[in-house]
Amino acid sequence: MTKIEQKPLSIEDRKRSIEAEAVLDQMYGYYVREDAPRYVVSELDARNAA
Repeated sequence: MTKIEQKPLSIEDRKRSIEAEAVLDQMYGYYVREDAPRYVVSELDARNAA
């Protein structure tokens, strides 16, 4: 079997990864907050809108 070696990430790649994680956390926090509107679009609504 071959062993796959990972190269260490560059500082720029690590920074980009950290920023992406922060954005995902913010998006998740926005959608799971308690006062968020909970409007659910059903297939029927989508057909009527089309």
